[in-house]
Amino acid sequence: MTEADAASGSALDVNGRTLGFLHVGRPESGVRRYGRILAEEALSRPDLRVIEADAGLLEGRRGGLAARGRALTTADVVHMQWNRRSWGSGVRAAYRYLDFRRSCDRPLVVTLHDVFDRHGLRRRWLEPEAFNLRLVGRTAEHVVVHSQVEVERLHGLVSSERISVVPHFVERRDIAVGHDEARARLGIEGRRVVTLLGFIYGRKGHKVLLEAIPRLDPDVLVVFAGGPIADREKTLRVVQERATSLRLGDRLRITGWLSEDELETWVAATDLAILPFRDLSASGSLSTWIAAARPILASDLPGFREYNARVPGALRIAASLEPRELARTITSQLASSLPEIDAAVAALRDDLSVPRSLDRYLDVGRAASASPTRR
Repeated sequence: MTEADAASGSALDVNGRTLGFLHVGRPESGVRRYGRILAEEALSRPDLRVIEADAGLLEGRRGGLAARGRALTTADVVHMQWNRRSWGSGVRAAYRYLDFRRSCDRPLVVTLHDVFDRHGLRRRWLEPEAFNLRLVGRTAEHVVVHSQVEVERLHGLVSSERISVVPHFVERRDIAVGHDEARARLGIEGRRVVTLLGFIYGRKGHKVLLEAIPRLDPDVLVVFAGGPIADREKTLRVVQERATSLRLGDRLRITGWLSEDELETWVAATDLAILPFRDLSASGSLSTWIAAARPILASDLPGFREYNARVPGALRIAASLEPRELARTITSQLASSLPEIDAAVAALRDDLSVPRSLDRYLDVGRAASASPTRR
């Protein structure tokens, strides 16, 4: 169905279910893209009808969401994504959401992104973002998160009876360039490559990994494949200044923003993907590594352990992020004849494919439609 069809709210007489998708946020947003990918998979299925309403970059108090809600009123169930960056902060986000909800009284499934711990009275009860989570949790038929640890983080904010876990999907990624060819393109022949992928900001562990680099063998190249989030360059500046003081020279490469072809080349050139995160919600960079079936070393967080529960051994777990211990772990992994394609990661990739993820969402949608809270 086209954008014009969606805007008019027109219906088609087809068998099967009608899924509505509300898209919100900047064009480059990973959360917005998440919803788009699910909608594209639904569109590929002959037994499903899809209506999409796009609110884009929300501006003003209402953001045009009442009209988008009316465009979705013929759907059997509506799916949308929620995070602060897309909807805005504070009371404005609540107004926008309520405008949408008043105009679209259909069973609603909301996927919550960036679900982190909220400790203390202020963060759990008094902050506007906590109020918004409770509002969405009380007025949507069902809420989806990506891990069991996120269910626990929502305790007291959203009823557990309304929450389902659907792991973050993994897109199919067929890397055309080979390992050696990628190294030749990048001019890093003879180096062993450890890559931390994605935006450079505090929770990702760039500063932790930085301190481990002097303890690695000189032929190891650590790559920070990505750049800062717009208007949040502080972490990058701190990393650059510390790298200079450590005299890392060519032992660290910071790529900045990467095109899709450049990203694919760095992924292909990597021996060991590393995720030394201090905290974990869903991770697009982890999904990229799983899609490529590269060997992965991750910090010892409950969310990462959940992946290993799905396919034992898919992720290598670093017991400590203390720089000396982390360096030892990296050195040990690099010395273990890492495969170019990790079979356990490939099995995890199959389990988390987009088609299987949509099937899981369809199950959630059926539960939402049958919810006793339906008005």
